[in-house]
Amino acid sequence: MVHKIVYPVLIFIICVLLAIVIYLNHRNATNDFYHLRLSGESPHWELDGYQVELTSGILNSGNGKLRFKTRGNDYTTNYFVFEMNAVINKKDITLQSIAVSGTEDFKNEFDTGAIEGPPPITKDGKAITFKDIDKIYAVIHWEGQDDGIAHKEIIDLYELANKN
Repeated sequence: MVHKIVYPVLIFIICVLLAIVIYLNHRNATNDFYHLRLSGESPHWELDGYQVELTSGILNSGNGKLRFKTRGNDYTTNYFVFEMNAVINKKDITLQSIAVSGTEDFKNEFDTGAIEGPPPITKDGKAITFKDIDKIYAVIHWEGQDDGIAHKEIIDLYELANKN
């Protein structure tokens, strides 16, 4: 009599546990999380702590500090443009862009701000992963108030060594 109750209950418990394990395994496989903290410099600029986070369906980019490299750490521009770009599957994509028309005074550092949104899509229609990113770099355009010359510099921050 005990066997008529115990075996069906045991089989039910095993099926429920198996379903839970399959669900958790599938859920963990689709919730990838990638985080990069990038820093670099060019002849006139230094970028520190720029972050790129990629989770399922969300791309966060920003929160870096940009400094003009001078002795007194004081520089004024007539205009200023900061772009964070990525090369994804051999195509340049802008992740974040900031433009300041008019005077911008770099006394200490400039906060790049942050942006959040859906990640770029691959040719297959799927959201990118870090394996799809070949390179990440910043581009800075500015005109110095002292010299009136338009300048452009690139800060290389990340490059995938071997893409298979």
